[in-house]
Amino acid sequence: MNKKLVRRTAVTATVMGLFGLAGTLLVPSANASQASTLATCNATWYGAVGEIPEGWPTASGEPFHRMALKAAHNSLPFGTRVKVSYQGRSVTVTINDRGGFGGATCLDLTYGAFTQIANTDLGVIPVQYEILK
Repeated sequence: MNKKLVRRTAVTATVMGLFGLAGTLLVPSANASQASTLATCNATWYGAVGEIPEGWPTASGEPFHRMALKAAHNSLPFGTRVKVSYQGRSVTVTINDRGGFGGATCLDLTYGAFTQIANTDLGVIPVQYEILK
């Protein structure tokens, strides 16, 4: 068996365990030197007018801004950059908050980030996301 494939499989299994990605679809990149993790889950949004005061501290301590390209995730480290895609549109966000969601939902995008890829009237959308270096 290919040693790179075995090593990538072990790394993927470790990432799944560390980041709680069990149950999502993980696809290793085609080029081992450009390792990335692709996953699918549902994404929601937060930051409706009046929901959270501008400047209110997020879980990371960073001030909340509804138009910022940020997101909440239950376990990804703060500062992790994630490319989120939906129906051919994508946005790159930075994890700076934690979510209280469960089930198939793993990302909570700020209003500003969500509107880059979908209409907020949808509420919940199935997305593919990539953890960037």
